[in-house]
Amino acid sequence: ATRWALALASLAFPFTSHATFSIAACAPDGACGVAVATNNLAVGASVIYAKAGVGALATQYETNPAYGPRGLELLAAGSSPTEVMAELLAKDGDFDGTTIAARQVGIVGAAGASATYTGEEAAASPWAGARHGKGYSVQGNGLASERVLRAMEADFLACRATLAQCLMAGLEAGEKAGGQTTGRLSAALLVRTPAGGWADIDLRVDASASPVPDLRRLLDRYYAHQAMLKAERLADRGRIAEARASLAEALHLSWQWDRIWRRAARLSMRLGQPEDALGQLGVFAAQNPAWARSELQDPIYRPLRDNALFKSWAGASGSGDAP
Repeated sequence: ATRWALALASLAFPFTSHATFSIAACAPDGACGVAVATNNLAVGASVIYAKAGVGALATQYETNPAYGPRGLELLAAGSSPTEVMAELLAKDGDFDGTTIAARQVGIVGAAGASATYTGEEAAASPWAGARHGKGYSVQGNGLASERVLRAMEADFLACRATLAQCLMAGLEAGEKAGGQTTGRLSAALLVRTPAGGWADIDLRVDASASPVPDLRRLLDRYYAHQAMLKAERLADRGRIAEARASLAEALHLSWQWDRIWRRAARLSMRLGQPEDALGQLGVFAAQNPAWARSELQDPIYRPLRDNALFKSWAGASGSGDAP
């Protein structure tokens, strides 16, 4: 059954990930994740795996998708990353007509141990290699130079933020150092947290001329949403100054995301700041005029209905007749 499942999966996803660079890591709180970029489609669908309190794994160049689930299973059972690597390679099965010579793998355990492997075929691509230490591994092939991995490692280790932000910083450093040499198409970031659910991050850019910058925008928007939720909770508790600060952070990270600017306007009205709300509605209306015409009929905006700009955004139905 497993063999048939993998065969069907190979029809759905492009497992060949030549010219790929990735960083896998686990944080002291048990969160584990991977960030990756490649010149192939949908790299997040088959190359990166993570489980909170267990570990993280990247399988690239000629990807064997069985490595992810099996690797995490072995880590969860108590095997070290080195032992897991040996087991995976020994039972590779020459998936998809390739051998372990075409595998490149990075494994990190939740306790901090790590291991990497670059097969002979993967190593022959210009440039290929790996670096690893306590709590992380970086690996890549088809790269501009060794500087790519060194930059990823340095920026990751210097980062003092969330695991997701540090993984993203490492990926951006690799891109800035030259990245891969054969083009760019997709990137992904996966972080599994002890809390799980909405606290987890699974972001993918599946086909783009600039996948790493696009992934950064997605991550910023994730944190914009978190900041907006925090602002609303603070406002509910009467902590107005803190709510305003969190609202400002949400807008700063939003990349003009219409949903964030809409919620900002509603919160500003609640906080008794209609002038701020008017400016936020202007951004919202510019990004999504159709939604704005509907949104501006809400009674929460009654104090703004005589404003000429507000009327222009609301359209003919925004004349103030709504209750």
